[in-house]
Amino acid sequence: MFRSSYGFFAMKYTNGEPTPRPGTRKLFLASFLALYFELLVIRYISTEMPLFALMKNLPLIASFLGLGAGMLRGGGVSFLRRSFALVIFVLFSLPRFGQFLRLPWVGWNYGVGSESHLRVVSVLAFLGFMTAVLWLIVSFFFVLGSFVGEQLDGLAPLPAYGINLAGSLAGVLVFTSLSFLRTPPVLWLTIGFLFLLPWSGRRWAETVAFAAVLAMTGFPGASTFWSPYSRIDIKPILPAESAMPTAFSLSYNHMWYQTMVDLSPDFMRQHPNAEPGRSVRDYYELPYGFVSKPQDVLVVGAGTGNDVAAALRHGARHVDAVEIDPVILGLGGRYHPEQPYTSNKVTTYVDDARSFFGESRRKYDLIVFGFLDSSALPTSFSSLRLDNYVYTQESFEAARKLLKPGGTLVLAFAVTRGYVANRLFATLAAAFDAEPRAFVTRTNVWGMVYIEGGGRSVQVPDVQEATAELRDGSLNAVVARDAWPFLYLERRSIPLPIVIVILTFGISAWIWQRHNIRQVSGETAECFFLGAGFLLLEAKAVTQLSLLFGSTWFVNAVVVSTFLLMALSANVLAAKFRINPSLCYAVLLLLLAVGPIVGYTDLSGLSTVAKVSLASVWAGLPVIFSGLIFSSRIDRMSSLASGLSANLLGAVLGGMLENVVLLVGTPAMGWVACFIFAAAWASGARGTRSVANANRELWEGA
Repeated sequence: MFRSSYGFFAMKYTNGEPTPRPGTRKLFLASFLALYFELLVIRYISTEMPLFALMKNLPLIASFLGLGAGMLRGGGVSFLRRSFALVIFVLFSLPRFGQFLRLPWVGWNYGVGSESHLRVVSVLAFLGFMTAVLWLIVSFFFVLGSFVGEQLDGLAPLPAYGINLAGSLAGVLVFTSLSFLRTPPVLWLTIGFLFLLPWSGRRWAETVAFAAVLAMTGFPGASTFWSPYSRIDIKPILPAESAMPTAFSLSYNHMWYQTMVDLSPDFMRQHPNAEPGRSVRDYYELPYGFVSKPQDVLVVGAGTGNDVAAALRHGARHVDAVEIDPVILGLGGRYHPEQPYTSNKVTTYVDDARSFFGESRRKYDLIVFGFLDSSALPTSFSSLRLDNYVYTQESFEAARKLLKPGGTLVLAFAVTRGYVANRLFATLAAAFDAEPRAFVTRTNVWGMVYIEGGGRSVQVPDVQEATAELRDGSLNAVVARDAWPFLYLERRSIPLPIVIVILTFGISAWIWQRHNIRQVSGETAECFFLGAGFLLLEAKAVTQLSLLFGSTWFVNAVVVSTFLLMALSANVLAAKFRINPSLCYAVLLLLLAVGPIVGYTDLSGLSTVAKVSLASVWAGLPVIFSGLIFSSRIDRMSSLASGLSANLLGAVLGGMLENVVLLVGTPAMGWVACFIFAAAWASGARGTRSVANANRELWEGA
């Protein structure tokens, strides 16, 4: 049962004899670059080009396709290798100037035959641009994959795979650290390009491309800030009667987000007609028409501090301000004219609203949901937006528990009519066992304000009420639940833009790789399905841990790092012990079957260390067993590169299947993963039988 372990450095086999190969360091570096640039490209493109803001897993799929195909190609000079300089320049120049281009967009719910103002040419332009960018990503990662494949040649499979995993983990940790430290893209690219020099140092065109890209990204402006999630720009607003700014406009990934305004009595008395204060004053004053003098106030989605300042103006004794983005919170403390965050009555929390609801023990007279709407996704491994789990029935129920007897919840949302307004109405009604009252606000941002709790019975004059209208509209509304938290989807469906792009991209990818697909054997098919299952496990873990820790960058870092560590541990175990794949498959499927029974929210009462440890181990356990299977298979394969390539190409399928959650909900990821791993088991068994039959024929022939 016991096998000898291996050292960190792999061996090269020359005339059947193992000899040390210093090139393993280059394999580590190539693997580092693959994962580092994968995270970089996904974040940079989705930040600077709104087309990808809500379709983050498409660049992920493209990067896996490129890495898998490139790894299979291995060394040598290909057309894409010769064109690498051009690919680098175009791929990293587009995000820098993407906000200045009139890029096509057809929206989440655009459908063929619908009454839309968009024309066919817009759809074709959207499809063409998205496909072109995705193939640029494929081309870039094809070259990076070829660097990895070239270094795998002649190495012992398990040690080489261990080095590949270690390099990948290092790439994830370095880029995650750079994001946590709020560094700008020019630093991300500089580090990446420096590590590319061993392959590109003698190619002057690539060096020139590096320099040109760095020159373009190096000067974004003094008013641009980078948080762990997004790009944030701030701009002063100068009123006509003042030479000094009295308000600041803040944009989030090039979309307007919030305006910091001075609504203090002194300023409004001196400048009653100053904009934007005059237009937004009634909106921020509205909650206090329902709760005149709240003592304890909670503001989630506190942003730069407008809602917090309003609570202080109305005599709040204590205000808890929750904001997920530390940079937005910091800019509010630095620039807000009323300086609400400097008050000793205010306590700030950098946290996800849903996470805070589970941790807080304080009770409040008033809970204010500010504009939590976000186009950002914390990770490319899930379709969840930062705000998805905030607007579910379970979230509102958790907020309700934090209200004092007779307390009031106020929720503002930048929508006045339609299915989103109806869904919020129905979801609040389900959470509070009573329908909310709804009012239309006509400030510089038209929206709807919902009132739940004690404030429902208060009459406020001069505000347009929309309760009756939303009551009728919400009769057939789909209530947002943790199992299906997709507030912005009208119905359980995969948006047509995603379907069109995936089909177009998938068909073109099949045409490109059809020769390799025809040569798939049982063992490579098993690796393919294991790769698809691995990505689904990753998406499943991100989704589940978001309920425990919130939809934060921390969840992404924990999941990806844990999964790579688990895979690395499995690789070490596979080197020491003989693995029974059938037993591992049985345990893996059992873990997936019992997974829905275990609620991660049950861990919320534990300490942070215990919570992170237990949640990470439970989420990563299936990876241990899938990793044991994969490592045991590649140890017997004639080509490690073909096994890893099939595994990455399988991740392309996994990324596509992840969109199934939009149809049937997040629990479906576990069942889809079960089906995929069952297919892997069947493929492996078929491959084992084929090898056994071949060996028997050889023996009988002898």
